[in-house]
Amino acid sequence: MSKIIVFGNQKGGVGKTTCTVMTAAALAQSPFNLKLSIIDTDHQKSIVKARLMDLEEFSGVIPFDVYNYNVRTLQERIHELDKLNDLIFVDVPGKLDSDLPAEQQEISKVLLYADYLFLPFTSGNYSLDATLDYLRFVLKIRDQRAESKRPLRIIGFINMFRERSRNNRYLSGEINQIKQFANVPFMRNNLGLYTLFSDVNTVDSLYEENAVSNDQVNFVVWINELLKILSNGQE
Repeated sequence: MSKIIVFGNQKGGVGKTTCTVMTAAALAQSPFNLKLSIIDTDHQKSIVKARLMDLEEFSGVIPFDVYNYNVRTLQERIHELDKLNDLIFVDVPGKLDSDLPAEQQEISKVLLYADYLFLPFTSGNYSLDATLDYLRFVLKIRDQRAESKRPLRIIGFINMFRERSRNNRYLSGEINQIKQFANVPFMRNNLGLYTLFSDVNTVDSLYEENAVSNDQVNFVVWINELLKILSNGQE
């Protein structure tokens, strides 16, 4: 049985698709070599398009499969993939329909299967407001699944972090409050705002065990923490 993982947020530009791809590419290859797949259910199909472009110039062994599914196809095939993989990443639609109750939202149909929702937070008032709206929504899903055999775990993390940014200092203060009122743990390590992360593709791993550059060290520390969360089944 696999662990099904979603990087989710309704705010565009917070890095959910980028985090999905670079996490999958790292964990599918040395030194981890996990059997995994990505299911792209987002309407934009960013990962599907990226994989097709990457394959035009790639001649090696494809590290993982990318499936172009809508939500209905995912529902039909997720159980089979669950048996074949160590991890399944699902790239999900972000937009919430304010006119629909939680149980009828498209994202709810995906989160019924997810074991982990990693929620990226970035600085900026509009980004934080949208992320908090999304968090309130997914907390309802978490509560509904609390007694199930596969409860939903929500873990927050700061993405595109800049050490000397006033907005990031404000965000850190807000997150301390979120931890308390929402009972949501956060990763200790942030992902920085590095060009390396914006240039990811679906075949190359950014993981370098003996990394020396700031961007690669940042990614190594972050991915090791994420893998520890998945391995321990706790935060």
